[in-house]
Order: sequence, then C-alpha cells, then structure tokens
Amino acid sequence: MKLSTFALILPYLLATPAAAQCGPVIDLGGTCDLAALEGKLSTSTCTLEELFPGQDAASIASTVAELCEYDAPVQFVEIQGTYQRDHNFMDGGGAVADGEYGFEMDTARLKRFIDNSMDDSLISWPEYEQKEDYNSANGYGDNGYMTNFNIDRDAEKGSCQMNTVMCCFIDSAKDALVDNTDVCRHDLSSSPQSNHVNSGWSVFTDDDPAHCVGFTWEDGDIYKGNTLFYTSLFQTAVNGYMGNVPGAPMCACVEQMPVVTKADCVTSTGTGLEYTFSVDKDTGDVSASHSVAITYGDCGGNDLKAQVKAVHADTAIATDIDEYLVGANNCDDTNAEYLNSEQLLVTSASNRFTNIDGAVEQGMTWKQVFGEGIFFLPPHLDSAEADEEMRTLMEACIPTLGRHCLLLRKCPSCSSEPHRNIVYQRLTAFPAYQEGISTATTIDVPELFMNKWREPNNVMHVDYELYTSVSDALSKTNEWQKADYNTNSNNYGFPRNSGPTSHIGNNWNSYKW
Repeated sequence: MKLSTFALILPYLLATPAAAQCGPVIDLGGTCDLAALEGKLSTSTCTLEELFPGQDAASIASTVAELCEYDAPVQFVEIQGTYQRDHNFMDGGGAVADGEYGFEMDTARLKRFIDNSMDDSLISWPEYEQKEDYNSANGYGDNGYMTNFNIDRDAEKGSCQMNTVMCCFIDSAKDALVDNTDVCRHDLSSSPQSNHVNSGWSVFTDDDPAHCVGFTWEDGDIYKGNTLFYTSLFQTAVNGYMGNVPGAPMCACVEQMPVVTKADCVTSTGTGLEYTFSVDKDTGDVSASHSVAITYGDCGGNDLKAQVKAVHADTAIATDIDEYLVGANNCDDTNAEYLNSEQLLVTSASNRFTNIDGAVEQGMTWKQVFGEGIFFLPPHLDSAEADEEMRTLMEACIPTLGRHCLLLRKCPSCSSEPHRNIVYQRLTAFPAYQEGISTATTIDVPELFMNKWREPNNVMHVDYELYTSVSDALSKTNEWQKADYNTNSNNYGFPRNSGPTSHIGNNWNSYKW
C-alpha cells in the first residue's frame, strides 16, 4: 500500500514534461500494468524514461502501479467525498440516516453519480489514506481498508476471509421496506469498530422488518467495488433503505454482520474494459483513466447463501456461510445452539446432575427441571407444559416406590448451610393445574417452587416434608420443623423463610426479582 506516498510524490515526479513523442494518449487495452505499458511503448518512439523523466526503473514501476491502482479506476471515496461519510454510512449513520437536509438533498450527490457514472465506471474497493497508520498499528494489516471491508487476509484481525459482503437495512425513507429476512442474533465482538463494544451479544426475538442483500466474489474479481456500491449506497439512494440492526454495522463483510435467515444476492459484470494513459501537453503530467460498460443485476435466482455455495464450492466458505445465513424459520434453533455454546442457555437438563451423591449406583437418577445462575435452565415457556413435565417427573416413583420422587433444591450461594441442599418429599397428590398462585383446589407446581411458595395444598407434615439430605429423606429422619409461606402475591418462592428448627430468611427462590 502506498496511497500516501503516491499522493505526496507523484506531482513532483511528473513535473518534468515528457518527451514530445510521448502521448498525448497511450491505449493500454484491457490490462493496466508496467508490462502492458512497455508493450505499447515498444512500437512507438517514446520510452519509459522519456515518459517519466528523472526516475529510475524502480521508481517508474512504482509510479505505473499506483497510476493503475489509484488513478485509473473511480476511487470509492470519490462517490461521497470523504472517508468519514463512507464509514458513518456503512455503520448505519451519517447525513442520510440523520436526515440533515432531507433525503433528496442528502442523497443528491449519490444520485448524480448513479445517473452519470455508475454504468461506465470501474469502482475500486474502498481504501483510505487516513486508515493506513491506524490499521498497521492495531493489527488490521498494512493497508488502508475500512475495517468493515478489510480484504487483507494476512491481517491479524478483522479480515474478510469469506469473500462475502452483506448489508442489512431496517428502515426506508421511501416506500415500505421489503421484508425479506428474520434477524436472529449478533455477536457484538465481531464488529467492535462499528459498535465500539468489545464483547457481548444480542438475540432478536421480534419480527420487525429487515432487508438483507449481499454479494460474493472470487479472488481477482476487479468489479467487486462496483457490486459493493450497488449493494450499499445504491440501495439507499434508489430504494431509500437505511438503518442498521442494533449493535451491528449496516454493511460489512459477512463475518461482522448479524446472523439472519436469508439475504438477496446481487452481482456486477463489466465488458469492454480499456485503460488509457494521458500525457498533459503543457506539464507532461501522466494520468490514467478507463472506459467500461457495467451491468448490475441479481444472481440468476440464487439467494446469497446459494450463490456463495455455488461460487465457493468445495471450499470451507461453502460450509461456513451456514453460520451466518441459517435458513427460513431457523432463528429459534440457531439462537438456542449459540447461547448453549456460549454457556448462557441450557435447553435440556445437564448430565452433571444425574449421579448426585452416587445416585446411579443406588439405582436412582436425577434430572434438572429448571435453574438460575450457574444452574441456568428455564422451564417451558408454556406454563401448562412446565407443570405437566414436573408432575410427571415427581409422580414417576409412585408405581415402584409408593411415593413421589424426591425434589432437590441446590443453592451453593445460599447463606444458610442447611438451605444449600433441600430435599422436598411430596406426601399427597397434587390438585388440578391452574396457572399462577395456588388456590384451595388448584396448584401451579413450577410457579409454587419458583415464585409463589404458598400454603394451600402445601402444608408441612401433611402434604410434604423437607430434609437437609437425601439420606435423611430416604430414612424419613430429621424433618424440618418450621414452615413459612407467602400470604400475598409477592414473588417469594421455595421455601420462603422455612428452616430446620427456626425461620431463616433470604434463602428463597425467586425467578421474577
């Protein structure tokens, strides 16, 4: 990368007029590099040394490379004018999103480019001089790429390894947003340069509209800058799409984007690409330009996931894309899997409780029904299903043992030692189910233990016994003697202030505090 070097030294190096026999136009054909230039000059009366007077061979090679890379195509930054505008836009902010002067005025520059230059301009991948030092010092590589689109695969971090970019919009300044996807979740640590958050996660369970569109490319694709423009700035200027998924960039390499169910796919192709070097007859300065015809469109019926699999077949990218585009109606499953892998959500009982105190050797097993903190396991969202599951588990011992199965409450953080392991032995049948607070004729078993520990149908020494150990429960010794219950609708769960010999407070469950 020599963006800054090019900008500083090129005018000086080209200040000496080229020989009269050089130019004024040198047509390079479809390739812009030193070899193409040498090939053209070999049949003319102009030499490299005359075209670039005062430069040695290495300097000439560098100058030609920079002309081809940075002068010949349209630089992405030229479209909006500054790095800050590009960066803010790609993260979902900036003048257009903020409505500084109204949508039509804020997008006027974009629309002029679309009307006058979009179809006949080769657009470079976005690079910025002011990013060079920052990227080099912070592990983003020796380049000037915006961190949203860092295609330097040798960069220590933030690299776009999957050759795939996606934009997800959640609002529209024009007609209603075309809702084509569900947003599942976003790992905040994947886009710290956009959200300024080092770690965290967001899970989205609502059905707010979102529109995602993206593209993928093979190495060497010189039109990917055009496709990026079509995927991002064009969608805003023409369709009015704007706004980022909270915590995520609006447009970035797919690794930095939220996980969604699907995304539309777009592409761009060019024909008739020709490069030209021009020599100013007065100053001798050499400049580069191009001509091309660009066609934009969809991916022939493929959505983004299908296109990635087709373009990158038999590579890791073809399977890795499944992590970011999970398919219709798969948000719930993939969110649960993600949270479980992060040890934030358990969707089924853990095997770690199966053999408490050698239960298996004694012909018993334990199964977790719910928990909080380090034992986190939510009950069924449907309270009736949660109640049925708990009743079934507790009644499973009646046919073989003539009693309800034991229920164990574990609480390592409880201040009272007897409350760290409490065994509940049900003595009588549970009455009928009714959601919520227990009544004289109904009970909600999970709610009883989690939040509403009450006396109806739950009287100590009549309906249940409490013990401090499984061995005491099995031998029916050392029953607890002091019971306590809620007398109102407060969320105090099992066992309220009950204790072995006296009331002991602040060791109760509550899943609603």
